[in-house]
Amino acid sequence: MSRKEFIKEALRFSRGFTNQLLDKFESDGDWTYQAHPKANHALWCAGHLALTDDFFVGMLDPSKATDMSKAQELFGMGSEPVGDASVYPKPAELRKHLNDSHQKLMAILDGMSEEDLDKPTPEGSPDFLPTVESVFRLAVFHEGIHAGQATIANRGLGGEPVVG
Repeated sequence: MSRKEFIKEALRFSRGFTNQLLDKFESDGDWTYQAHPKANHALWCAGHLALTDDFFVGMLDPSKATDMSKAQELFGMGSEPVGDASVYPKPAELRKHLNDSHQKLMAILDGMSEEDLDKPTPEGSPDFLPTVESVFRLAVFHEGIHAGQATIANRGLGGEPVVG
């Protein structure tokens, strides 16, 4: 399996897991349940993952970027989730954006060659993302972190795990 195919499969698998998990949240109270007052809830995780995918899209193909300046204060680094669901977009809207941003990221990857993965990221990219491949690898890792946080919320609400 090529590196590109491995990354595509990892991105599909991680987003599939996240979507199965997010399907478990129904009411506003479910979506904003926090196992601890400082814990991220599922609604914040969904918005943050969409925002991050948009950030990666903007790095790799600015013409496909979405203006996420409004979402930055709700879901960006340093933001803190709040328990009031009315502060956030509706879950269905966030999930649509989560899907759309992921599809854009996958389309960018589909348009790349193996050699493209070795190219440096654009000027101004974070130091921890030196190559195009590192962006996609971080997307997989980052998704796992926040899916894990949503898993804690699901379990705290009495939900069954997605796997097992």
